[in-house]
Amino acid sequence: MAATPGEEEPLLPQQHQQQESSLLRWLPSSKPQPGQPTWGHFLQTWKIPLILFYYGFCSSTLIVINKVAVSNLRAPVFILVLQLLFAAGSVKFLAIWGTLDAEKLQWRLVRPFLLIIVGFLGTVFANIKVLVYSNVETFITFRSSTPLVLSVFDYLFLGRKLPGGRSIFSILLLILSCSGYTYYDQGFKLEAYTWLCVWYIFFLFEACYVKHVCDTVLMSNWGRVYYTNLLSGLALLVVFPLCRTEHQLLQQTHFTHAQLFLLCLSCAVGVCMSHAGYLMRSNVSATAGVVVGVVCKLGSVVLNLLIWDQHASPVQLAFLVLGLAGGSLFQQAPLREKPPKLPRTVGEQQPDSHTPREKDVKS
Repeated sequence: MAATPGEEEPLLPQQHQQQESSLLRWLPSSKPQPGQPTWGHFLQTWKIPLILFYYGFCSSTLIVINKVAVSNLRAPVFILVLQLLFAAGSVKFLAIWGTLDAEKLQWRLVRPFLLIIVGFLGTVFANIKVLVYSNVETFITFRSSTPLVLSVFDYLFLGRKLPGGRSIFSILLLILSCSGYTYYDQGFKLEAYTWLCVWYIFFLFEACYVKHVCDTVLMSNWGRVYYTNLLSGLALLVVFPLCRTEHQLLQQTHFTHAQLFLLCLSCAVGVCMSHAGYLMRSNVSATAGVVVGVVCKLGSVVLNLLIWDQHASPVQLAFLVLGLAGGSLFQQAPLREKPPKLPRTVGEQQPDSHTPREKDVKS
């Protein structure tokens, strides 16, 4: 896989300082003794594995929690609005109390987030709609094919090379997995695969554009979480009155203690998922981040098998494992080498003005 303890995306000094201080805030402080490793050294050495574990735990649990919540309430938009506004409110409250750092609303920062909101809302809303009409395994298998297109987007827009032979082989396994799973899907529903196609388009756009914003817009990680959830929640709150079906269902629903606990749990995990998602995207490439998300969904399958009765057939589960195995073989393509801005020796000509700007360093 692409993300190893030594590989990470280049960060601006301010970004590096913000992320490290954000992580150190939650660790016990003690004066290091001579010769003893410090918390800062530990975080710097194991930063990527810790981030991936954090993201994997949130990602594998949230999809199952959302599936249970949607199946109980049948009101996906209502659940999504609660999750978004709860996340934004939690970040704002903790920022006021000085527990974490998050930028206040500013137009110069809101502007690049407008397209993120479109991609984020489209992705999450289509995701919830998919879970209404299909099981978790169907969604996970189709998600496992996204690195194929994202690797091309990384090459075209984010300055990386095309994937090598090992990665191409893994992508072929992913395609075989999706094709076989769909062929043996006895509970085929047109609505489910229609929403899967909608989700696919929004997801690919959001994955690339968010990575671009993380690399070019200087913000704290909690600031990105606050902006995304607040703006998305307000936008969806405007649309919510049009969801008449959900209004009727909610009027007839008498919330039990179990349902209220489920809503609170989904909101809490949603905050962590949003924070972990931005933290990971700031440290790995777009394609590598998606591959990590695909592989960690194996935890979703395990949880789903333990608590749910709407599962895929054994043949479909075999194709699912094949797809996850293919995703684990994927290797992040390195950044393309850029010609230097300045001549290396005296007398060497300066590159032309149309030479691509040197923005990345080889990871």
